[in-house]
Amino acid sequence: MSRAAQIATGVAAAAVIAGLVALASPVFSALGGSGHHPIAHALSVRPSAAPIASPAPTPTTEEASAGCRAEASFSLQGDVAHLLKADAIQDRGSRWGARGEVLSNAAGIFSYVVAPNDNLDSIETRLCFDGWSLARFNHVLGAAIQPDAHLILRPDPALPWIDSYHPYDEVPGVSVVDYTDALYEMGAAVRTQDLDTARAIWSKLVSGHVSPAAQAAATKALDAGDWPVLDQLFP
Repeated sequence: MSRAAQIATGVAAAAVIAGLVALASPVFSALGGSGHHPIAHALSVRPSAAPIASPAPTPTTEEASAGCRAEASFSLQGDVAHLLKADAIQDRGSRWGARGEVLSNAAGIFSYVVAPNDNLDSIETRLCFDGWSLARFNHVLGAAIQPDAHLILRPDPALPWIDSYHPYDEVPGVSVVDYTDALYEMGAAVRTQDLDTARAIWSKLVSGHVSPAAQAAATKALDAGDWPVLDQLFP
């Protein structure tokens, strides 16, 4: 082979080798070069699989809308609870934070049974009922709604309302914590239909601290074991 041919052959071989190196360099670079463990680094840059979405409730047409057209609420004055905008009450469907059961009577939606992990904001959105007044009427302490509690939305207007934060004989500057806690315990006893415990709490801690109308209604209901009345007085 002539010298010119040898030179041409060498140049061609060098070009092929350079091309192979150029093609291999992105892979080599991606593996981190000779200073990194190639398998470990390759695993770290491998695209991960797409995350699997958690199951979610299917929104209803109303749930997907901007919100409730109006909200029902309670106007609470003294021992009287007035239900305002009752026509706004509706069930817009189960959702995160409002998975409980809705109960109805002849007048419409009557109460809501709290499910685990429910919260007032979601319940408000589901039922179109102002969460603050709903909680206040139903003796909810703060935002701590308890599973299996019945939140009354449409109470019997003939029954008085008992304010869990302000006893009838409240004295300014005197703590009402014991009274509030007693009403909370009364509600727990009524929910489990523990009549003996409810009567004991009433006689020791609550009786005499509510309005005359509430005093008469509660005494009569406790004597008779009238659960529907007790459910409303001590939710």
